[in-house]
Amino acid sequence: MISFFRMEQEVGDCLAVDYRERVKCNLRELALVHGFSGVTVDELAARCGISKRTIYRYFESKDEMVVAVMEEVMSEIGQGIDSALNSSTSPVERLGAAVHTLLTQMKRVPVPFLYDLEKNYPHLWERVERFRACKIQQVFGEILSGDQRGLIKEIDPVIFTTALLAGIRSVVNPGFIMDHNLSPEIAIQSLFEIFLYGIVDQKDQG
Repeated sequence: MISFFRMEQEVGDCLAVDYRERVKCNLRELALVHGFSGVTVDELAARCGISKRTIYRYFESKDEMVVAVMEEVMSEIGQGIDSALNSSTSPVERLGAAVHTLLTQMKRVPVPFLYDLEKNYPHLWERVERFRACKIQQVFGEILSGDQRGLIKEIDPVIFTTALLAGIRSVVNPGFIMDHNLSPEIAIQSLFEIFLYGIVDQKDQG
């Protein structure tokens, strides 16, 4: 009997994972078009092919669903950056790979999605900004302090990352991007180019 109940619990867990993943995947796709606030649970249930009652069996609220999606997104970005930082021994190549990872992710994010997140889910937007700050500090702090080849100019990692984060908060935000008719990708790419040309010592790369 004990084995039977354990097996039943495992099957239930698998179903929960399946439904949770289905809900997160569909919410993510819908939110990229309509923003999280523009997606109703009725629409989500129809898209998933399940009932609202089933959704609420695995998520207590829509807010919990949104948090789950954003945690998954941040986890994917974090893994991509970690992989980029381990892709080469050259600090310049590692930096390039990390920036490429960020730009690739930004291509997939429409401005209305960011605006909706900042306006209607400020608690999540704060988490995104903290995550962003953590990753920027990880990337540039590690590379600036760990360069042994002299390819990167000697710059205080704390000062550099603090200045870059201030620039990101000012430029890579929905209001600035919409006011200046930019895309998130162009905004962050332009900002990185300004900062990178200031730290990469071109004459030492040849």
